[in-house]
Amino acid sequence: MRSNSDEFVAVGIALVCILAIAIILYRPVIQSSKVYQATVVPLSNIMDVGFILFAPAIVLLAGFRAPLFMLGICLLAMAVGFAMAYNIRHYESIAGEGGRPDRFENTSEWALLGASMINIAYYTMLLVALMLLPFDRDTSGRQPLIGAAILGVLIVIGLFGGMDWLNKQGNRTTAFNLSAVIGIVIAFVVYNVQELLGGRWELGDSQPLETDDVRKVIGLFAIVQGFEASRYIGVRFAAERRVTTMRLAQIISTVVFVGFILTLLVIFLPPAGETDGTAIFRASDLVGDSMPWLLLLAALGSQTSAIIGATSSRSDMLVSRQVPRKYTFPIILAPAILLVLLVDVNVAVNLASRVFAAYFIVQASLAALLARRKQNWPALAGFVAIGLGMAVVLVFGLPL
Repeated sequence: MRSNSDEFVAVGIALVCILAIAIILYRPVIQSSKVYQATVVPLSNIMDVGFILFAPAIVLLAGFRAPLFMLGICLLAMAVGFAMAYNIRHYESIAGEGGRPDRFENTSEWALLGASMINIAYYTMLLVALMLLPFDRDTSGRQPLIGAAILGVLIVIGLFGGMDWLNKQGNRTTAFNLSAVIGIVIAFVVYNVQELLGGRWELGDSQPLETDDVRKVIGLFAIVQGFEASRYIGVRFAAERRVTTMRLAQIISTVVFVGFILTLLVIFLPPAGETDGTAIFRASDLVGDSMPWLLLLAALGSQTSAIIGATSSRSDMLVSRQVPRKYTFPIILAPAILLVLLVDVNVAVNLASRVFAAYFIVQASLAALLARRKQNWPALAGFVAIGLGMAVVLVFGLPL
């Protein structure tokens, strides 16, 4: 039986870590570092609070094999990162010359725009679900309307030029959001250590693994994307810096993702609970009474920043294609509103995974084309394999 002192220690360590990491990341020498700036863009896109919310679903589906499944998804993402890095190095220098490479790139950008619309929708759905979580009543019927209203307000703000200010505030909270996510993971690590020292750390039997369970885990691929952001910050950072920092961001996030899944095994085995984005809040009660509130605060900040950041970055992409800035916001957010009204969050995550897979297939095809031109046959074979891996996500991934 856990004592109050155990809960106090776990939550206390989490708060100290959040404060310490935030102080470090907000130091001027860190904030002004080009390595930090180039790393935090993909890292904050990969490691938002979405992975914490959906990590229990992977454990509930895969049982004690969940860390291996999480590692597999992360390694697949890292493989895709090699294709992105190849395109950074070999496509950007010939961009705009015309021909098949530019056609591949144009197609992939439109796929990315579609995937981002879906991502914004699922970020919004999670945000609303979290906002209403403290209220002990059935609010499921109101969630789509509140989500649509939030995105509608963003359209109005964008039309009147206020999005730049919001985006600057979101950028300033990135370091805190990362600190909060890491602090929460550390709290669960402390919980596991306390259970082990108290003789209570024991795994039950997990359910047999069904084919549909594997397909549902594959359908969560969207929680590990975000590294592709390095591909589109070339105006700020040189190619090699973006390649290096993208890989660093993927390595850091892989360690955190797999480590967090490991800490959940003792909580969710034997399997119990719903495979939705709120399961982690019920589990966090075991760590400490105040953990759900800490998790809620981090999630609200992370999801708000993610919505604003994704909207602003895709607005930039449309502006580069001669679309007036104020019209980019309804173009991006109107489809997201329809998704919020018509589908649930699990379907949205799976749909985002599929569209991102289509985007990565085109990027892998572009890398394969460039490798063939250079007669780099091992690289060509690798990019074909990456494209096939993404095709598996596109075709076989299922919603929770």
